[in-house]
Amino acid sequence: MQKPQLRAALAITLVLAPLALLAAACSSAPPEQRFLTQFFRAARARDNNSLAMMSAVEFNPREHGEVGSFDITNVSDERRTPLDFTTLLDEERKATAGEAEFRARKREYENGNMAALETVVKLERDATAKMNAAQMKTKAEWDKWRADATTFQKATAQAKAAVAAQTGIAEASLTQPGQPAFTPDKFKGELLVKDVTLDAQVKSPDGQTAQKTLVVTIQRVVGTFDGKQRQGRSIITKITGA
Repeated sequence: MQKPQLRAALAITLVLAPLALLAAACSSAPPEQRFLTQFFRAARARDNNSLAMMSAVEFNPREHGEVGSFDITNVSDERRTPLDFTTLLDEERKATAGEAEFRARKREYENGNMAALETVVKLERDATAKMNAAQMKTKAEWDKWRADATTFQKATAQAKAAVAAQTGIAEASLTQPGQPAFTPDKFKGELLVKDVTLDAQVKSPDGQTAQKTLVVTIQRVVGTFDGKQRQGRSIITKITGA
């Protein structure tokens, strides 16, 4: 090979070698690297729209600082938990139906005793008023109805809260552009959870920079929705060490 050609070949090698090393480094990086890089970039920029799509927890620079760079030191094995909301939804329907049936009975009692109830309620507002035996009987009955109403309302609220708590991550993971809205009665699948440990450079709100170990919990769901296969997106559900 002539010297000019040799020099040209050497020059090309020197240019391509770093690019090859960079490509190799990128290909060996765990898939969580890009996702977390985007998340911390959005946190630094206070891009709330992007953060809402990626995380169920807040990472506020004014409170937790800014992650400038990080290395992933460990990714745990993925933990899988079956997801079937049938029992929760049955409990919610049972509580809702029970409250509706109670309200119907309560309304029937009110309609049949309206005049007496109006008198009792009026007397209750007067600290000096005294009730006769019939009014005391009506008050005792009405107190029972009111206490039972509170019990049924609490049961319904607790059942709805349980559904919301258990389906929240599934809904967040499966809510994607162009996809049908999530409804828990149409989904069956698994919750996938992993913990990613980071060696991160964190700039505190007062401007000090320090190395910190952060552990980020990432969850997503997979399964069938309305009979069709669905792959949910990753959602950050916990960050410790910040």
